[in-house]
Amino acid sequence: MAGGRMSTHRLVDGTMVVDVQGELDRASTFTLRDGLFGDVVAARPTRVLVDLGSVTAMDDTALNALLWVQRQVRAHGASLEVTNASPSAARLLSTATQ
Repeated sequence: MAGGRMSTHRLVDGTMVVDVQGELDRASTFTLRDGLFGDVVAARPTRVLVDLGSVTAMDDTALNALLWVQRQVRAHGASLEVTNASPSAARLLSTATQ
């Protein structure tokens, strides 16, 4: 990703943890979306935790990509949760739930 990075690792209980870092904007969003979805399809976790603690900025394109991935994860029988949202990510996420 141009402005952001993503790494994944799997825990023994079938949970995949995705660490996202940097700026999530229009330039990096599709790489994030496609990479995250590809990792989920390949690993077939039962639960996906997306850690946004190191996200420095996030726009609505990134939010839409996360929502798309969440729908796809659910369609594959797993759940997706956002954890440890940075202040900028938390602000945007809170607007989506209002």
